[in-house]
Amino acid sequence: MSEEKIKSIITIRKEFDNLKSEEDLSSNALYFLKKEGLLTPLVAFITINNVGDGILYGTSEFPVEELNKKKTDLIAYIENKALLPFQCRRLTIFVEETKREQNQNLRPFVIDNLQIFPMALENKLHAVMMVYSDEPVLNNKEYYVLLSWLFQERYFIITKKHQELIQKKIQILNEAREMIYSVINMEDMFSILGDIVLKHAKAEMGFIALIEDDLLEIRSSWHYRKDEEGAYISQFEADFPENLKSITLETKGNLLDYVQEEMQIIKLDSVKIYKTGNADLVDIILPEILFIPLIVRENVIGYLGIIRKHFVKEKFTENEISLLETIVSLAAAAIDNKRLYDQTIKEQITQKELTVAHDIQVGLQAKMTPNLKHFDIAADSIPARVIGGDYYDFFPLEESLIGITLTDIVGKGIPAALIMAFFKGIMQSSVFEKDSPDETFMRINENLYKNKSVKNYIPSVYALLNDKDKTFIYTNAGHENPLYYSEKEDAFRTLEEGGLPLGAFSGSIYDKEVITMEVGDIAILFTDGVTEARNTIKDSYGDERLKDLVRKHKHLSAAELVEKITENVFIFSKNELMHDDLTIVIIKRIKGR
Repeated sequence: MSEEKIKSIITIRKEFDNLKSEEDLSSNALYFLKKEGLLTPLVAFITINNVGDGILYGTSEFPVEELNKKKTDLIAYIENKALLPFQCRRLTIFVEETKREQNQNLRPFVIDNLQIFPMALENKLHAVMMVYSDEPVLNNKEYYVLLSWLFQERYFIITKKHQELIQKKIQILNEAREMIYSVINMEDMFSILGDIVLKHAKAEMGFIALIEDDLLEIRSSWHYRKDEEGAYISQFEADFPENLKSITLETKGNLLDYVQEEMQIIKLDSVKIYKTGNADLVDIILPEILFIPLIVRENVIGYLGIIRKHFVKEKFTENEISLLETIVSLAAAAIDNKRLYDQTIKEQITQKELTVAHDIQVGLQAKMTPNLKHFDIAADSIPARVIGGDYYDFFPLEESLIGITLTDIVGKGIPAALIMAFFKGIMQSSVFEKDSPDETFMRINENLYKNKSVKNYIPSVYALLNDKDKTFIYTNAGHENPLYYSEKEDAFRTLEEGGLPLGAFSGSIYDKEVITMEVGDIAILFTDGVTEARNTIKDSYGDERLKDLVRKHKHLSAAELVEKITENVFIFSKNELMHDDLTIVIIKRIKGR
């Protein structure tokens, strides 16, 4: 290969590094081949997205209609040449049809003339480059090989980032899904909704309005002030949310009346709000207001309003609106569930039945704390409602080996208690001495995924504590990450090994970590009811307060430390109602009894 061509390859490598999508990658590769005079009658790239749909981008002398007729044969030919399955459910073709030279005959499309450059990972074909050649030996083949390698390298980086975004979206939706089961107190659900929406919408103000007697009534509002102390506060902010009913748009009339009439997603830009009593004086210009309808069984039951009072680089994107729309649909279902729940409670459930359910749930928790020679262990669980959703347990496996689990069942009340009972049975039948935590969770994950009666994911931590080897082996399935305190280093670290929540996807892999605990080291397992406990000004307790408390009281026994943490969380929360169950498991390495 000439020095000039090597320089060209280096140039395209640098250009690829700045690309963010498969479309841009294919487009740049084709432009590069055209510039280098390497286009043949057909050059194309096929990529597979996360749901198995294939997209072909390329340039072709052959009509797209002819290519569409050969889709099935094309996939089979690729698999035959690559010797790997190409899991493409359907193929969409986008080609730029190039003009033939004058007097050139219309050649037939012969699949066997395609040279295939596969792009595989872990014995699975993810993409291919195809080059059509009438000659059995492709000219400049080494050039195409190099380009396909560069394409593959960047393509896997891009798709990994896409997978990270998908995982982030799943994480956000799992967080929002909790609202579906928060059926005891509507205000708690609204508070959770506000936290989630404003965080992911990058907004400072918001509200939820429900249709009652054909009128929109503001049921809850949120205003997170980021301005410096002493900064100017507009009249709109000072009167929010009471003033929402009186706001009039220049061309649309009353704001809430307009929203209710439209019955769809509405995005307003640069909305002028005028001073009360002076229609000529602008009080504030709101960069963006987004309204999303709450829909239940094709009926609009209200609206979520999101207000950005500061200009940001990017306005609401389609992806952001789509994510917020999904969260709002969960909120609508939560409101509907709440109403149905209230009706059911009034008609069918008595206090005695709730007490019985509570007693059953308490009976599901661990009956006693293990007594080991080199470890001091303690745990406690306080439900936010009569019936909670947190579950912890200990499993004696051998004389010096125990299993420990902490699980945050999504939701509250009787549904959570039923899932807890089911999950306890799964754990008891799945825990074996010979299996490490990651193997146990992979087995449980497949069991839950195939069980259609459990529709929500289950976040859980499972660990093995070996009194003989003084080891702590754990894995985490989408649960709050445990904290680990090293006495020798006087430092904390977050235990991050694990995988997705149990039952989310078939074939999930769970990573484990083996820790040899030294005397004075402390492992802290907890549910989000600890770190997400809020005070009267909506501040969260957070990881740092928990770390500071443990460091300050590290000399205490495990039981005393659990009590101290619980007490401190309640003091921090003051009179605020718990919005989630609070569960803590402390494992402290000691010298020996």
